[in-house]
Amino acid sequence: RRCVNEQGWLLLILGGTLFLLVAGLVVSWSRGAWLGWAAGLAVLVLLLPRRSWQGIALFGLAGVGLLLIWQAGLIPPSLAARLTSWTADFQLGDVRGVDINDANFAVLERLAHWQAAIDMARYNFWFGVGFGNYGPAYAEFALLNWVNPLGHAHNYYLNLLAEVGMTGFIAYAFLWLTVAYQTVRLIRRLDWPYRGLALGLMAAWSSLAVHHLLDKLYVNNIYLHLGVMFGLLMLLAGEQKHGHYDSSSL
Repeated sequence: RRCVNEQGWLLLILGGTLFLLVAGLVVSWSRGAWLGWAAGLAVLVLLLPRRSWQGIALFGLAGVGLLLIWQAGLIPPSLAARLTSWTADFQLGDVRGVDINDANFAVLERLAHWQAAIDMARYNFWFGVGFGNYGPAYAEFALLNWVNPLGHAHNYYLNLLAEVGMTGFIAYAFLWLTVAYQTVRLIRRLDWPYRGLALGLMAAWSSLAVHHLLDKLYVNNIYLHLGVMFGLLMLLAGEQKHGHYDSSSL
């Protein structure tokens, strides 16, 4: 009975924490944060079952369920409008000459900085303008009406290409592909609760990777948080090495 009570309290704490996190995510009103969260959740659903076909089936069912909810109009109109409003102004190509207004300002500002980052990358394709030099170099590549460098390109991959060129971009991609490979490997081999921790790490990596399409998240000491997660990944690798794994996966 005591064990049941402890489990009940644990579920209550976890449920309350989840509610607060989702509420904070919603009120942030950040489409990039929502997209990153959705990517992390999708990876979590896909990798939760041990068998790949079960993960794919669960992912498909979740996708169909979300589509039905959207078609039924169960998503609040304000959220739906926020999710879809960017499509009217998003375009690939030169944004110079596009009329600027209050409705499209945020999207055009981001596109203008993407374009400036691409021009920096073209200037020095292999090595870029130098790590951390997006801001100082921005004035030479800025588009008319967009003179504020904002500190970064609001797309970390383009920011990397601009600052360290294709050489640095390849190195960065290799790092994260290696991390993802090692994490998936642990997910397939570890047993609970270690497997749950590995799943959480993979969801975090996926969320970070997708959110970086629209922003730069290596700010406000987030690298300390990443360092802790890398350390946790190493600890999980040690647990797997010392036998805390599911023998059925071997």
